Parts: sequence; structure tokens; C-alpha cells
Amino acid sequence: IGDVRMMLADFGFRAKFDPQGRLFNPSLGGGALLDIGVYVVSLASMIFGKQPSILTALSDIGMTGVDEQTTMAFRYDTGALAALTCSIRTLTNQEVSFLGTRGKIRIHSPFWNSHAATMTDVEGKTVYVEPDRVGNGYNYEAAEVNSCLRGGKLESSTIPLSETLAIMQTLDSIRTEVDLKYPTEA
Repeated sequence: IGDVRMMLADFGFRAKFDPQGRLFNPSLGGGALLDIGVYVVSLASMIFGKQPSILTALSDIGMTGVDEQTTMAFRYDTGALAALTCSIRTLTNQEVSFLGTRGKIRIHSPFWNSHAATMTDVEGKTVYVEPDRVGNGYNYEAAEVNSCLRGGKLESSTIPLSETLAIMQTLDSIRTEVDLKYPTEA
């Protein structure tokens, strides 16, 4: 698909409202951004190889004080853009699209456990792919942690500590942008 110039990703579901549950309780770090927004932010980081140079965000802060849905727009030094959404109150398409200079890739829903992707070039030729995969998508995270622990490694070479910290810095910048604070913060 050439150089990836844009990424569109959404991860949202309608959770049952429980003010004491982990999704809606600010004392437990609840909200869409930290629970599932981290996945779309991490994917953007993986695709573009760094954190955005400019970001903006909007959130709907619910009655318990957590973000129930958040929309983010990122710009990278290369000019590439990412539009990302996450929600614990709204069912989204749960898809990802990478838009390049010579085509696009759409990872079908749910993107973290997708059974298929569609690639389309600028001439309109489409290829439908059903890759081999194991488990529900989250199992790869658990396998990497297990491998690191068994190997005595203190960090993953796939997602090193520096990448984790950079992604958390991006999430913190988003929280600052939407004025989202937790009870443990001064």
C-alpha cells in the first residue's frame, strides 16, 4: 500500500453501567482511554514508529468522572495522521484501516481478533486475506510475558520499556488535553 499516510481505528463496546466496577470507577483507573484506548494508541505507535508530534482529543466525561468515550487525532512529523476512538458506552465498528500512497488495508472487526483483512490498491484491485491465527488476540500478550518471565528478561524486546513509557506519555498527554484526572493524582 506504499507509505502509510493515515490510520483510522476504533475500539468501543457498550458496557453495563456499574459505578463500582473497574470500567466506571475512577479510583480503579476506569474509563475508555486507559482500558481500551491504549490498544489503538499502541497500534498507531507501532505503525508510525514513534509518538505523535501534535495531538488533540475530546472526551465525554461521565457522571463517575471517567471518560466514557474519547476521540483522538494525531499528526506525525512525516505528515501522517491517525484518527482514533475508544468507548465503553458505544458499540463501534471495531475496525482498523491503514491508508497508503498506493492502496489501503482494512482489518475486519474485531481488529484484535480479526479473521480477515481486505487490501485494495489504487486501481481498485482487492485482495481478501484470512490469515492463520491462534486464540482471541490477547493470548499473544500473555505468551510474550510468559516468554520473558521464563527467559529471565526484565523487559520485552517486542515492546521494550521505552516504548511502553512513550505510549503512557501519549496517554497522559491525552488525559491532560481532556482534563481527565484520577483521585490519586494531586
